[in-house]
Amino acid sequence: MKRIFIALALLSGAMLSASAQSFTYKWERVPMDSTWMKEGTSEVEEIIAKYHPGIEDLMEIIGYSSEELSKGNPESGLSNLAADALLYAAQPLLKEGDKAFALTNFGGIRADLPKGAIRVYDIYSTFPFDNSLVIVELPGYRVREIMKNFAKKGRFEALAGVQIEVKDKGLKKCYIGGEKLNDDKYYKLVTIDFLLDGGDALSLRKGAKEIVMSDIFVRDGVVKYIKDKSEAGHVFNNQRDGRIVIKK
Repeated sequence: MKRIFIALALLSGAMLSASAQSFTYKWERVPMDSTWMKEGTSEVEEIIAKYHPGIEDLMEIIGYSSEELSKGNPESGLSNLAADALLYAAQPLLKEGDKAFALTNFGGIRADLPKGAIRVYDIYSTFPFDNSLVIVELPGYRVREIMKNFAKKGRFEALAGVQIEVKDKGLKKCYIGGEKLNDDKYYKLVTIDFLLDGGDALSLRKGAKEIVMSDIFVRDGVVKYIKDKSEAGHVFNNQRDGRIVIKK
């Protein structure tokens, strides 16, 4: 290693004195090969060994897409996937007969998913925040308020478990879990903790009868959803399914 430093020092000296009228220098060839490898594990190898298991996990292929998945309003392949994954991840926490739907914000979707193989790494890039899944039990009239507000703005967040039709910025149709929205019934909203108290101008805690917190991170729910769907033979695409229709 000393010989490398000597060679570099000589080279630096030559460069610094290049403006002089005459100078002398010495040089030698330094082979950068296994000659310089010390026995045992280098610091670089130790760092690689430390993080290698985590890197392998991130590179695991969990599914496939026939095209690049991007987000778009009022719905898109990627935003639908995000909301569908939330609803899927919440199933163990829901009771039989619950009318449930999911809502997450477009702002939490930070990157597109690639065409072809989808890896765990891609999900961590797309959903980088430590947002946890929560279930909010809301009366129908509050659900209607939320949807009417979206309709008025002409911009929805990512939704699952709904069928919505908007015309002239008015809410014309709203079904939750296949059932027409009833102001007097209660519905289970699957969402993220960030949106409970004003995140993205939403306050989903308002009017809640009950709130169930969970330790399920959004990205973990998405990974499981993609894995399970892919094992069943599903290939993801960017097509809409008509869950939100806006007519002018």
